[in-house]
Amino acid sequence: MMPDVDGYEVLRHIRAAPSLRGLPVVMLTAKVGHEDREKAKELGADAYVTKPFSSLALATTLRGVLRQRETARA
Repeated sequence: MMPDVDGYEVLRHIRAAPSLRGLPVVMLTAKVGHEDREKAKELGADAYVTKPFSSLALATTLRGVLRQRETARA
């Protein structure tokens, strides 16, 4: 857990800031519940990865998010 604010609050700030709005966000968390995943999606997370995770799975997710962003910009 992060001190002071949670990842959802950080995500809210990122999506609210015009200069950061387009920044890809991958949430890496121990929260595995369906509600947590849905909340992240509603707030604008590009991906949601739960712990424990494999390095390969994380790298695949990151490549997918970046590829999605590249496609959206084209």
